[in-house]
Amino acid sequence: MRIAIDGPASSGKSSVGRLVAEELGFGFLDTGLLYRAITRRAIDLGWFPVPTTAAEVAGVAYDQVRRDLTELASATDAQGSGLSFTIVVDGTPLSDAQLEAADVELFVPAVASIESVRDALRAVQRSVATRGGSVLAGRDIGTVVLPDAECKIFLDATAEARASRRATQRGYAVGSAEHQAILASLIARDAEDRARPVAPLIAATDAITIYTDEIALTDVVKQVVAEARRVAR
Repeated sequence: MRIAIDGPASSGKSSVGRLVAEELGFGFLDTGLLYRAITRRAIDLGWFPVPTTAAEVAGVAYDQVRRDLTELASATDAQGSGLSFTIVVDGTPLSDAQLEAADVELFVPAVASIESVRDALRAVQRSVATRGGSVLAGRDIGTVVLPDAECKIFLDATAEARASRRATQRGYAVGSAEHQAILASLIARDAEDRARPVAPLIAATDAITIYTDEIALTDVVKQVVAEARRVAR
């Protein structure tokens, strides 16, 4: 069985996906890490001297960068199994700390907007999905990567609820300047993800939508596991 979990940033996709996979004995991949890995390598190689928007990276000035990023995507793999995957780009393994760095946050929306990059990474994601039972979390899993997945879930929540969660996770007080910066960043990322012409963030027509604003993580996991077991009957 393949379970696709989509949703905006900080909607709980990764946390829910990992726990669902653990409960069912499936493999789990946070597909956003693939885009972050390519972004990390591009930054380290000096391809992005300043923060770049999706509109800018689509322009003529970035033709070569797009080609180079696509080559990196073609040389990217998710190595491992179960709940433990390491993202490797052109032979270089990347740690979670490298992928979660603040500068990656600035550039990854632009990288994720490139159609040829998404096409190349789709093969990696589908390969992982063939390795037994699997849970893939992302933004276009149920619509593009695995449109025939047996179980599709779309997690959603208001930007305010998601910003509060992320601020708390990072040790910032709700209402602080850091919290407000996180909220602004999430709103901007939502707008880019939903408006991009390539694989926009939308719920699959046959997905079950769960609003997580006021639902405990454990209860969301129970709902997803119950839905997976229902469709497996």
